[in-house]
Amino acid sequence: TLRIRTKLIISFSIIVALLSVLILLTYYNRNILWKGMFRLEEGIYETYIVARVQLNIDRVLMPPNDYLITGEPGEKVKFQMTVEEVETGFGQLEGLTNNGYNPHIQEAKGKFILLKEIAEAIFAIQNPVGDKRGAQLMKAMDALASDLVTNHMNKVHLDQRSQLAKLIVLADINQKRVDTLIVAGIVVSIITVSLLVLYLIRTIVRPILLFREGAFIIRSGNLDHRINIKDGMEINLLADEFNKMAGRLKESYADLEKKVEDRTKELNELNMKLNELSITDGLTGIYNHMHFYDRLTDELHRAVRYGRHLSVIMADIDYFKHYNDTNGHIEGDHVLKEIASCLRRNVRDQDIVARYGGEEFAVLLPETGKEGALVIAGRIREYLLNQTFPHEEKQPGGKLTMSFGVAAFPADTTDPQCLIEMADKALYR
Repeated sequence: TLRIRTKLIISFSIIVALLSVLILLTYYNRNILWKGMFRLEEGIYETYIVARVQLNIDRVLMPPNDYLITGEPGEKVKFQMTVEEVETGFGQLEGLTNNGYNPHIQEAKGKFILLKEIAEAIFAIQNPVGDKRGAQLMKAMDALASDLVTNHMNKVHLDQRSQLAKLIVLADINQKRVDTLIVAGIVVSIITVSLLVLYLIRTIVRPILLFREGAFIIRSGNLDHRINIKDGMEINLLADEFNKMAGRLKESYADLEKKVEDRTKELNELNMKLNELSITDGLTGIYNHMHFYDRLTDELHRAVRYGRHLSVIMADIDYFKHYNDTNGHIEGDHVLKEIASCLRRNVRDQDIVARYGGEEFAVLLPETGKEGALVIAGRIREYLLNQTFPHEEKQPGGKLTMSFGVAAFPADTTDPQCLIEMADKALYR
């Protein structure tokens, strides 16, 4: 496994190496082409010089021939100028041609010297026009020039053309070789760079995309998702840390869910307690006036809907103010608790016992008619008569007693408030 920095350094080094190879290859190809073109240019120039020497040799014959015809002394000057051009050409050929051409050129130079001597002999004739000796010398000069050109300079020219053709073929081969090397270098570079790009994408870009995808998956709520990447030291460490983070996040989420569940449970329990407190009388522990009235309304609606009976008992402690004034409110509160306990012990579980206010209590009896309610009220009254309460001997009659009033649905009324009022009136009677 390699570090990202190492991968980038290696990739950069490979690209630099490829560029260096391409530069060296270009320089090498340039030298090949330059040398080939220089040699070809040199061959063309040598061919040009040979052709010019041949032409000047032919031109050398013209001034002596014209001298024999016209006798003009100025022809000798023309001759000398042409001779200088031929000798200059010979000198250039000796400096440019290979050793293989030198024998022909040396022989040609030797015969050209003889050619000059013959021409000098012609120009030495005082009256050349019609001179037989001059005509013979001119004929010998023509034969020597023809031999010089045909047997020597033509061979040099043919050899030079042959060499030039080889140079042209070699230049074409070199050009094709250079093109092949350049194309091969470009193809190799493109393939290598493409492979490097694919390698970097696979080892750097693809893991980053996998991390991004993993982050999206975890963000969506799948905390069990893990990334499995084994490609590079940093990538491996990052993947391990990512998976550890996901694991810790899952644990934290589970702990949070448990805490939320516990807090919710506590909150529900607290709400239940609050609800219980909101519907319970703080002193006696039985239901309060508000809850009693809510349940009375619900039960009355249910009785109306299903045609059932419903009864209410209103109960009040007799002379309770006298009890409080005589014994104190603390003793009075104790009696209220005892009375509430007695009421609960003498009704069914589905019946509702509530402190209606002060020393007044109310009992809601679902599924119970008026006669049944009277029986229950009588049973409670008898039960209280048999109970002993502190300081009850100070009460009028020497006993702590309660009065009861009963009203029923549908016998008496169908209105909840009216039902309570009727039971209360019966209580006072």
